[in-house]
Amino acid sequence: MPPPPRRGILLIRKMMTILAGVAFAASLLSMPASAAAPRSPMGEGSDVSTAAYSDCPAARMCIFNNLNGGRPWGYFAVGDANLGAAPGPSGLNNNAESGYNRTSQVWCFYDGAGYTNLLGYMDPGDQYNFAVDKRNKVSSLRVCP
Repeated sequence: MPPPPRRGILLIRKMMTILAGVAFAASLLSMPASAAAPRSPMGEGSDVSTAAYSDCPAARMCIFNNLNGGRPWGYFAVGDANLGAAPGPSGLNNNAESGYNRTSQVWCFYDGAGYTNLLGYMDPGDQYNFAVDKRNKVSSLRVCP
């Protein structure tokens, strides 16, 4: 059998290169969310009255156990690595439903203790109920690194 023509080999190589590129692009699209920190807000702006959040001190990040700034609640200057451990505010681990960021920094919220499993962020001045899929999941929070 005679060897294939040179043009056929070049065409096969070109097709293999294209297929490799397509496979690489597909692998990027299927990367797990943990490969890159999501830039996802904890909720969306709402028409909730500022009065509902009036107990939140200036220069603090406040999280509330109920919607619309309801009690119990806790406030933070730098964060808490484990809301489930003493001496932090009790009753907030996996129970936060709303927040008010009265600081000048972006805050990050995590589903796990020790700042693991990033849920989302809250920009300075934001106050709102957390998105339904993020309520009752916060186990740690801090100023975003």
